[in-house]
Amino acid sequence: MGKLVTRRVALTAGVVLLLGYAAVLKHYSAQGWGRFIPQSSDEGSAEAAVKRTFLSISAADDARYSALFGYFLSGALRYTDAAGSRIHYPGAASNNGYKFTGLEGFARTGTMLAAWVASGRDPVVIDSASGQPVDLVAYLRRGLLAGTDPKSRGYWGNIRNWDPRMVEAADVARIVWMTRERIWQQLDRPQREQLAAWLRQGDGRTTPDTVWLLFPLTVDLVLRSLGATAAGSAPVSSPNYVRFKRNYLGNGWFSDPPQGVDFYNTWGMSYELFWITLIDPQFDREFIRSALKQSADITAHLIGTDGIPIMGRSVCYRTAVSVPLQAESLLDDQAVAPGLARHGLDVVWRHFVAHGALQDGALTQGYYRSDFRFVDYYTGPGSCHWGLRSLVLAFLQPPDADFWQSRQQPLPVELGDYRLVYDKVGWVVSGRRADGDVTIEIPNNAGNTPLLLPYARWRRWLEPIFRRPFRPVNEDTEYNRPSYSSGAPMVLD
Repeated sequence: MGKLVTRRVALTAGVVLLLGYAAVLKHYSAQGWGRFIPQSSDEGSAEAAVKRTFLSISAADDARYSALFGYFLSGALRYTDAAGSRIHYPGAASNNGYKFTGLEGFARTGTMLAAWVASGRDPVVIDSASGQPVDLVAYLRRGLLAGTDPKSRGYWGNIRNWDPRMVEAADVARIVWMTRERIWQQLDRPQREQLAAWLRQGDGRTTPDTVWLLFPLTVDLVLRSLGATAAGSAPVSSPNYVRFKRNYLGNGWFSDPPQGVDFYNTWGMSYELFWITLIDPQFDREFIRSALKQSADITAHLIGTDGIPIMGRSVCYRTAVSVPLQAESLLDDQAVAPGLARHGLDVVWRHFVAHGALQDGALTQGYYRSDFRFVDYYTGPGSCHWGLRSLVLAFLQPPDADFWQSRQQPLPVELGDYRLVYDKVGWVVSGRRADGDVTIEIPNNAGNTPLLLPYARWRRWLEPIFRRPFRPVNEDTEYNRPSYSSGAPMVLD
């Protein structure tokens, strides 16, 4: 009798544990965990080919950047899903799930494809992998319609409060705006309304007090420019913009709550402000133009010939650090010479391509390759293509534009030594001409010795058990070191 009771107790305990485990998985596991596949461990023939061309000293810039574009296009085509609205790149999972990272893949890569079309380049491109022609307009149109159709299996889902879809909606809106003559104007009325209805879902939603505050505004301005809002209605996102400006520190730089000050200003704030003023040149014109000019000036002094003094979160966006230079050159080539903007772009991309930042048709999730000590929980395989934002602005320029035709001009660190103090930003930026090194000193962090947490074995064991990322949170190292150097980035510690 005692043994029977013991067995029943054990069975009951086992059932309770299984039910508890199932409940934990239901609420805390990343959706579609088992569908993520790791990036390849070694560079393949496509990576070798693009590196060979892009890093060539003798190849013309047109050929080099066309090869880079072709590499990312082939990767997108290879990993686009059956519906055409998601790109599922190989890589480590994010806690936002498989479907969402597929949306990131489409939205963040699609903006580069749309810029190519918007520049007047031929929208029919030969896929280097298959040798077959690809109509970029048809590819983007298919993805946009599938992603915004609630009846489609490719539907991106409804946008709610604190929803990361708001981030991607801004890129989707940019794709629509850049291709408006070839896609939007060719859609019938129900299709236009479908697209606009999905984008409008972000109106009035709650967002963090970060660059997220700008995304609904970008969407709203795009819809207004396309005549997809009620005549005479006021911008619905103006209160968000007022809140966003409270984070301004001067010198073209904004804080990034709650973490602090980092490179989000280049690939996030300055990028978004550029698009706002490009779509509606009169929107807070004086402030935005001043902020972009000053942001470009700081950024020029942050790019070293040996990389950038990386600090802060989202290090996989590193290839977009030159955005403020390109944005300002597009808006006012007297403020930033096209040759300087292209050189800033080129130095950054050469550095990271040479150090293995390309894999499986995409950007890797680390500073160089895939270093999981610095892959944030929200970072999935498609997330890193915010790093293509510098290419978006590059390909937005037609092949005959001064940006491509002008001779490259040297960066400040190639001209001489400097030491610049930005009190409100909290940085002292120094450049050393002798070796091209750039350093960010943070006086408020003097004496700090933050501990760099490893991607320990126990974390790797927990991930398949709970089916979610257990990567280390290294914000202390990312934000609280006394200094950051381009020649000795924190990821090499």
